[in-house]
Amino acid sequence: MYKTKIENIIKELSSGLFEREECLKLVLLSMFAGKSIFLYGPPGTAKSMIARRASLAFEITDNSQDESRKSNNGFFAYLMNRFSTPEEIFGPIDIAELKKNNLTRKTDGYLPTAHFAFLDEIWKSSPAILNTLLTIINERIYRDGNKDIKVPLKGVVCASNEFPPDNQGLEALYDRMILRYFVKPLDEKENFFNLLQSPSSKSPNCKERFTYDELEQILKDKEKIKISPDALELIHNIKVTIESLATNTEQTLKILGLKSLPENFKAPYISDRRWKQCAELLQTAALLSDRDTVQRYDLALLAHLLWSSEEDKVIIEKILFNVLNENSNFDSELKALKEDNLNLKNLIEKNLYSPNGKPKKVDNNDKNKYLQISKDQITKANNLKNNIEAEFQKAKASIKNPFLSQNDIELSLSNYTLPLKEANNEILKAKELENIIQNQPISQKIINRRHNARITNNKRNFISQAKQSNSKQFQ
Repeated sequence: MYKTKIENIIKELSSGLFEREECLKLVLLSMFAGKSIFLYGPPGTAKSMIARRASLAFEITDNSQDESRKSNNGFFAYLMNRFSTPEEIFGPIDIAELKKNNLTRKTDGYLPTAHFAFLDEIWKSSPAILNTLLTIINERIYRDGNKDIKVPLKGVVCASNEFPPDNQGLEALYDRMILRYFVKPLDEKENFFNLLQSPSSKSPNCKERFTYDELEQILKDKEKIKISPDALELIHNIKVTIESLATNTEQTLKILGLKSLPENFKAPYISDRRWKQCAELLQTAALLSDRDTVQRYDLALLAHLLWSSEEDKVIIEKILFNVLNENSNFDSELKALKEDNLNLKNLIEKNLYSPNGKPKKVDNNDKNKYLQISKDQITKANNLKNNIEAEFQKAKASIKNPFLSQNDIELSLSNYTLPLKEANNEILKAKELENIIQNQPISQKIINRRHNARITNNKRNFISQAKQSNSKQFQ
């Protein structure tokens, strides 16, 4: 019901954008879920363009008399700075009401009446604005004078090239930004060339849209989505692993692949509120994928939900990779393959090399015997690799989540991708062993002995034939 429509919208909105489809998907998901997203990255990386394009996926019926607002589809955008005033964000004070001793604002066309908003350089704003913004994001309520106004805001995209400074009271607001995404400059050379030569980007004509009523229905229906027992168990394992980083140094070093922890190392902290918000977002993604259950592979989205800094991002990705790889179906086969390769290596070192490390001269039959063992290992490793690849493609085809990027899919299927990597490594090891055996010198004495034996046999055959011939002549 939803999935095909969303896929078409993503295709239309990502037209003309290079290396930004993943970001667009996450911004769209945040809007469908009614959550906020934080885009981290340098200026000039199309953050505002993506936010505005994502808002085009929705057809907003606006009763405002402001024609410019109608044409803007209920979208509000503002570049924050330290001199920004509440009037610029929430609207100017209503002078007529002020004369009546009522402190109210003319909010029409400003954030309190917007359906979608993009707030750039969010952390440069004043505390007065940020405190009001916290209430709006958290409760969807704007305090106007002595009245509480329910705001229609569905999605807020915040952006900055820095993280919120410590000890400034911004932790609560940052925690409400459920999705986080690092928007990098273009990486691929071809995409950079395409950017230089492409026409100036114009807002695409989004043929398919979701109405405001449909969006409201999605927000209600997501609560009916269940989380599978497998996914629940994995989420708990992720939570436990993250929490263990603060106390279990040995495990932390193992997960991060380090010998010692940095002096300023700080384990990520995920609040219970944030875990609940993450669950709601996963439910929304499942609903929009035309499913009634959150599945294991949906958890790859947690890579965009649980980090707070660049250091956290790396840690979270490694934890997800390890947890999602647990209990792989190929553990026993890989273990056997590794043991066989190790045994062959030990045999080569024992029988084909002297204690001083120099290669021994061996009989050709022995050489061929070891070569055959190595070839069998290569065949076995290739068969396992092909089996894993087949299972990986099968699992990949079963994934139904239009919000997952290629990187997310590979992360969600790490119980296949890691064994596949290990199988390739074992193929390389077996080929190296084959090459070692192939270059093993053959004993010259053995060769000469065999050569002399062939000459002797030939002489004996010749003499025997000659005797037989002479005997026939005399007869």
